[in-house]
Amino acid sequence: MGNMSISSYSDENFRKISKPDFTFPVDPEKVRLTKGIEYGEDKELGSLNGSNPFVRYRPEQLYFECLFDTTTVMEDNDESIPVHDMVDTLEERFYDYNKDMHRPAYVRAIYGNIVFMGQLQSLETQYTLFDLKGNPIRAELKVTLTGYRSKEMENKLFSKRSPDVSRLVTLKAGQTLAALCYEIYGDPLLVGQVARINNLNGYRNIPAGTKILMPMLRKS
Repeated sequence: MGNMSISSYSDENFRKISKPDFTFPVDPEKVRLTKGIEYGEDKELGSLNGSNPFVRYRPEQLYFECLFDTTTVMEDNDESIPVHDMVDTLEERFYDYNKDMHRPAYVRAIYGNIVFMGQLQSLETQYTLFDLKGNPIRAELKVTLTGYRSKEMENKLFSKRSPDVSRLVTLKAGQTLAALCYEIYGDPLLVGQVARINNLNGYRNIPAGTKILMPMLRKS
């Protein structure tokens, strides 16, 4: 068994700790880190396996399973922590509602060389054994965390105006798609490709407020 530590934060930039580290054993065979990429769909008529431009990285996911079990603890050991209290301690880190934030806390999980910043997606707790008084003495937990990165953290990783990063832009009043292509790519002639990727009938007279996917494109 390996140890994982989880702490919670009361701000999206992971600066203000609301709950300190809670360390507990996890099954190394039940730790899973998932990464994914989202691509735009090229719907050009007659196209087979089109360009499918890069849109964004999907949020990473960290899945793990842990077991809280006091059946091996001696009865005269006053330092043992009840199973229900251990479950509560973990839930305090990522499930309980924070009144100041108006949402659950953000979470940092550390396991080996994995440092995961995110928030809770799902938690399943199964109590599988009880003592004679009905108190749980064994609990199996399955946890899925989904990655989170604030706008400030995103901007540190990706330049807003880099043509190497796809993003969703809301068209402003008086702004044309050609002008937007010039601002981002330095080439207004890419307007046709952008219109096609966004399934627009044309690139003129697009209403303000329309969300436009600006994919990674290069000058021809």
